[in-house]
Amino acid sequence: MPSLHDTESRQEIVERIRRLTPQNDRLWGQMDHARMLAHVADQLRMALGDLPVERASGPLRFAPTRFLIVHVLPWPKGKAQAPPEAFTTPPAGWEADKMALLELIERFAATPAAGLQRINPIFGRMSGKDWGVLAYRHLNHHLTQFSA
Repeated sequence: MPSLHDTESRQEIVERIRRLTPQNDRLWGQMDHARMLAHVADQLRMALGDLPVERASGPLRFAPTRFLIVHVLPWPKGKAQAPPEAFTTPPAGWEADKMALLELIERFAATPAAGLQRINPIFGRMSGKDWGVLAYRHLNHHLTQFSA
C-alpha cells in the first residue's frame, strides 16, 4: 500500500500537487480547489499534532474497521464526512496554500512514526504506518477529485 512515508509515493503526490491549478476539473463533490488544499493540509496538521483533535467515538475507531477503511476499501466519492478539525484553516491564497501543503508533506515525511499524533478524530488510535497510508490515500483521493 502506498504511504506518504515512501519516497516514491510521496514524490508522485508532490508532482501532482505542483501540476494542480484552479482550472483543473472537479469530478465530484462541492469543495472548491482552494478549500481542498486547506483541507488536506489540515489532515497533515492533525497527524503532526499542530491541530488538537477530539478522541473518536464512532464505530470507525475499532481496529478491524479502521484497518479496512485506511488500508483496503475504496473510498466513496463525495459521501464521507470529514471531522470539523479537517476544516480548521481557511484558504490563504492559491500559491501560499500550495507551498504550505508541500512543506507539511516534507515535515510529515521527516517526522518519525513515533512522533506523529496517536489519535485521529475519526479512526481513534493510529500507528505511524496508519498515518502514512491514510495521508497518501487522502491526498490521492482529493487530487483525483480535481483531475490531478
